Amino acid sequence: MVNGIRMSNAQSFLLVGAAHIDRRARSQSAFVPAASNPGHLHTAVGGAVFNAAVVLRAVGAEVAYLGARGGDADGELVESTLSEMGVRDCATTWLDRATPSYTAILDDHGDLVAGIADMALYDFLSPRFFARRHIRELIAGSNALLFDANLPSATIERLVREASGRPTAAIGVSPAKVTRLRGALPLLSAVFLSRAEAAALVDADASADVVELANALVERGIRQASISDGPRLLAILDDGVVLQQEPLVLPNVADVTGAGDTLAGAAFFWFCQGVPFKEAVRRGMAAAFVRVAGGALTAPAFSENSSAVLAEMPPARPVAR
Repeated sequence: MVNGIRMSNAQSFLLVGAAHIDRRARSQSAFVPAASNPGHLHTAVGGAVFNAAVVLRAVGAEVAYLGARGGDADGELVESTLSEMGVRDCATTWLDRATPSYTAILDDHGDLVAGIADMALYDFLSPRFFARRHIRELIAGSNALLFDANLPSATIERLVREASGRPTAAIGVSPAKVTRLRGALPLLSAVFLSRAEAAALVDADASADVVELANALVERGIRQASISDGPRLLAILDDGVVLQQEPLVLPNVADVTGAGDTLAGAAFFWFCQGVPFKEAVRRGMAAAFVRVAGGALTAPAFSENSSAVLAEMPPARPVAR
């Protein structure tokens, strides 16, 4: 039982939001701003809830995806990738539009230098879109809902109302979009944020640390949240209690893209199994560690590697307010 909601044995997660093309360009040497940097370009399917879907499938959850894509080759790649993963694809295709994309520039350590998100098509997912009978039935037939802030604000509020009675969580996506969650915050079971997203959400200074931001979320009435800050200290808000979690030091960084989404997907999965939120987030951190280090993202290797990381992770510590 989660927040008074009983979950069935067969977990069915509905993921709503971004599944598109990620283009990641990584510099071969120390990155020089405003200059041409030699490197490699990698293209793959990504997006916030897509990345969460990868980890949910790796731990054996049933997953359905609802979103938008264009009628182009990129859209076909997204469609075929979801099929290969065993995700039930319920997305709508706009034949005359281009599939959204995200382009990331990474330095030679794999850290993000800059990113450009071309996501306008997701604005087509209006509240009216979610009024369709088959979509309402899809929501009603799912055990849990995870969505991202690529959706319009009014859509998020309608979606959360439609999902009433089941665990519902959100991924912040970016400082520019996270404020779209404000109207739905009181109804969410959990929210997964970066430090920059949390600062934007509560109108805090960008220099605020994760513990300060977690306390600000408490004042906003949020009960469960995680606030990550790359390889640094993570804050966990668990039923009004703020904890801090030291991450493990990564031996190498393959790619940071999707780390926060992986944390969200794994943490939400375990939370929906009745695992206390702070422990669920720790398991999500372990999953993100495996992804960033370039580990396998398929079962059973993923679960084995995540368990090994979790065993070495220090305990979370409550923070005095």
